[in-house]
Formats: sequence, structure tokens, C-alpha cells
Amino acid sequence: MRTSAFRADLLAGATVALVGLPQCLAYAAMSGLPPAYGLTTASVAGLVAALAGRSRHVITGPTNTTGLLVLGALVPFLGANGLLQPAGLGWLATLTLLCGMLRLVFAFAGGVVLVRFIPESVLAGFTVGVGILIATMQLDEALGLPAVTAAGLWGEYDGLAAMMAAGRTASPSAVAVTLLCVGSVAAGRRRWRRFPGALLAVVCAAGIAWLLQLDAAAGLPLVGDRTDVPAGWPPGALPDLRPSVVGSLLLPSAAIVLLGTLELLVSVRADESRPAMRREIVAQGWANVAGAFASAFPASASLTRSALLRLGHPESRAAAAVGAVFTLPILLVGGRLIAYIPQAALAGVLLVTAASMVRQPALGRMWRASGASRLLLVVTTFSTLVMPLHWAVFVGAGLGLVIHLARTSAPRVRPLTFRDDRLVPLAPGETPEVVVLEVSGAVHYAAVDPLLDEVERHLPGAARLVIIDLSHAHELRFTGLRALEWWAADLERRGIRLRLAGVTPEVREILEGAGTHLPYTMWDPEPGRSAWKAVHAS
Repeated sequence: MRTSAFRADLLAGATVALVGLPQCLAYAAMSGLPPAYGLTTASVAGLVAALAGRSRHVITGPTNTTGLLVLGALVPFLGANGLLQPAGLGWLATLTLLCGMLRLVFAFAGGVVLVRFIPESVLAGFTVGVGILIATMQLDEALGLPAVTAAGLWGEYDGLAAMMAAGRTASPSAVAVTLLCVGSVAAGRRRWRRFPGALLAVVCAAGIAWLLQLDAAAGLPLVGDRTDVPAGWPPGALPDLRPSVVGSLLLPSAAIVLLGTLELLVSVRADESRPAMRREIVAQGWANVAGAFASAFPASASLTRSALLRLGHPESRAAAAVGAVFTLPILLVGGRLIAYIPQAALAGVLLVTAASMVRQPALGRMWRASGASRLLLVVTTFSTLVMPLHWAVFVGAGLGLVIHLARTSAPRVRPLTFRDDRLVPLAPGETPEVVVLEVSGAVHYAAVDPLLDEVERHLPGAARLVIIDLSHAHELRFTGLRALEWWAADLERRGIRLRLAGVTPEVREILEGAGTHLPYTMWDPEPGRSAWKAVHAS
């Protein structure tokens, strides 16, 4: 590797490690875990993914979008401080292992193609909903109040309302620290893209808390007030592989994998070369498998830190590996320093992150694009706010699939006729005896009823010969064939003959295999030629 390339990778990786440090700590707390687990996830999963992957623009570790999914899965083991208790470490390891194994199965089973069927408006709606949830669930820390252990939008509001009703009020020092961090991070992002505003804000807040001896008793809860932060590697446990545990975590794991794959797709598109999605998914699979045995929680491609890495113009995957390695010293010897970080500082970082997830120009374009995009955006956002998060992902993806099937189940029919041996569109009010109905689109089982309605609607009253031109149709199945046979029998009772044209070898195989009595003419590369042959063969 050239010296200049190594220097670029070193600087890019170190910058991501330093700027991303507050994010890793905040995302761990948002996931219901002590902040140190964010560092183990960034170091172990990040290093394994960097070594096994190919894209030089992808940083793997804790993410904001999957953090709430992790929190929802671990709710049964959260303590009064809102963090995972030691009894739930086995569940955490199982969740991480399942996320890794499902990614590997997904990649090796060819599941990459399924990503193409998830509309971008579903991802945008989920991202907006998660942004709202992240911002809402930081209100207790931002106001200096005790942690609300309930997950979800309404649980957070209920917890805050109960504390307010009991006479608890916001702490001025916590609110001041929150606003300081929000202002610093927002200004840094707007004026100096590479300036580590988040890191500086968190370090300054921790320094002020240490100098002034501020803590929860003084109205500024610290990370150390919420949980012990020992120096060194945080405790872990082996995965709990009992069927009941695996069954309980399977659906949340699938949702994390689905969302993580979408985040990965967005991140790898930044490369100039064609993304090797299968290899990148495999790399993230092994990263999570390794993390399951190293006190890490489920990791995915980080959109924000990957974007920051691109600003450093890395030359290779060494930059991502450097970012992971730089996190280790902080984890091993910096536990005491982490304990002085005010919870309000991390809340401020997350509030800015949540605001950045609502990308107004992109959402505006999506809203104006089509009614289907608006519907998917609204339904997915609403589902994210009112349903368990793992269900919200599948609701949006499922609705997108339903819309896709609805569109493909309505084949288009264009009525044509011959004039001077030329195939021309049928004029309004024209009633020829020979009509060609050109079918475009899918003719699978879901398209049968719409197809019959369309061909009957376009049938002229004086028609005596109907040619169904299948040159532009696809996916003809047995159900579609049976529908055409039913229609042919009905036409015959009315004295009208039916013939198929534009039959491809694949369709002919279905026709002959089913033993149909419908006459047909094979496909011809010259437009209209197959229909012309069908007319003269009758």
C-alpha cells in the first residue's frame, strides 16, 4: 500500500472512531444497554466486517435505526434503570447470534434479490418513525428525570406524565447541557463537516460535570449514576439456545436483519464500482456471529458513520478496520472517563441524530411522486409509532408487496384491427368482425379476473373472430389458460371464434402439457405478423 493511501486510511478511520464515539455510547444506551457495549460492538463487529467485506465506504457497528428494535426485544430483562440486567445477557447473545446466522442464510440462499421488492418509501417511512421515537425517548434524559423503562411512544409519554403528576420537574442543569450539545453538534454539522462537534460537546460536558462535581443529586444524572462502568471488557454470556428463547427472538432478529440489509444497500451504493451485496451481507453475518461471543449487540451498517468515512476518501477497507481498532483503548482503559458523561449530553447527540433522519427534500420528492409512495410513507411511519417495531418493518414491506401484486395483476388490453393488412388501433365506435386484443403484462392466477373483464370490455359487438395476441404478455400459468378456455367456450356460444397468437416456446409447452383445444400461432419477431398469420389460419 502506498504511503499516501495508508495515511488517508489512517486519518479517515481515526476520525470516524473519534467522532462516532458519542454515537456508539448513545446507541447502546438507547438499546437498553450500558454504554460500554456500544464500544464492544463497534470494535469487534466493525473489525470483522472490515476484514470480510469489500466496500471501503461501510462502517459496521451500533446504529440508531436498529437500536430501538434491540430495545424492544430486550424489554423483559430491563431493570429499573432502563438497562439490561445480568440475567438477560444470554438473551442478548442469542439475539446477536440469530442476527448473524440469519444474514448468512439470507446471503447463501439468494435472498439478496428480495431487497429489490422493498420500496424506498417503506424505508423512508420507517426512518421517519424511528427518528420520532428516538427523539421522544430521550426526553427523560434530556430533562434530567429518572429513566422511563417502558418502550414505545405512548410508554414514554405515560412515564413522563406519571413523573410530572408526582411532582417531578425538569432539571435546569440537564436541560442546559442538552441544549449545549444540540447547538454544538448542529452547528458543527452545518459549518464544519469534519469537525468532531459531537465528541467535543460530550467531552466538554463530562469535563464540566467532573470539575463542578455534578451528578444525579445535583440534577445532572451521569452515565455512572445509571450503571457501573468498569474499565475493561463488559460482562457477557453464551447464547441461550433453548427453543423457547430462540422462538421469542426470531421475529425481532428477522426485522433487524431486514432493516440492516436496507441500511447496507444504501451505504454500499456510495462505491463507484458495482456493490458486492452478497459478500457484504456475509461479512455482516460473520461480524454478528463473532459479536455474540464478545459482549456485543446486533450490528449493522451505520449510515452516518459511513457517510463520515466517505468524507475522508479512504483508499481501502483498512480505514474501517482502523476505526474499529481505535475504539479498543477507549474501551479498555477509559471506563472511568465514560462514567462522567452526563446522560443529557448523550440525549443531545441523539436528538440531533433523530432530526437528521427526517430528510425533508427527499421526503418532499417522494410525497409528490405518486399516491402509492404517499400511502407507503404514511402507513409505515404510523405503524412504526404505534406498533412493535419488528412488526412495523413487515407491515410496510408487506403493503409494498400487495401494491406491487395489485399493479401486476391488471394486464393491459389494447384493441386492434386490420386495415389494408396493417394492424391499427381500433377507432371509437368501430365494430369490425375481426379484432385483435393485444395483452400486455402478467397473466398469472391473480390477473385472471381483471384480464377477463378487460377483454370483454374491449370486445366489439359485431366481432366474429377474436385474436388474443400474447406477444407482450408473460407469466402465463395454468389458471390463465383455463380462463381463456372458459372465455372461448362462452364466445363459441355467441358464434365467435377465439385464437391465440404470439405464443412463445415456453407458452406452447404449457399449452401442450395441459392438452388445450385452443388454436394458436407461434410468436414472430416481426410486429403484428403473428396476429396476421392467426387471422389467415382461421
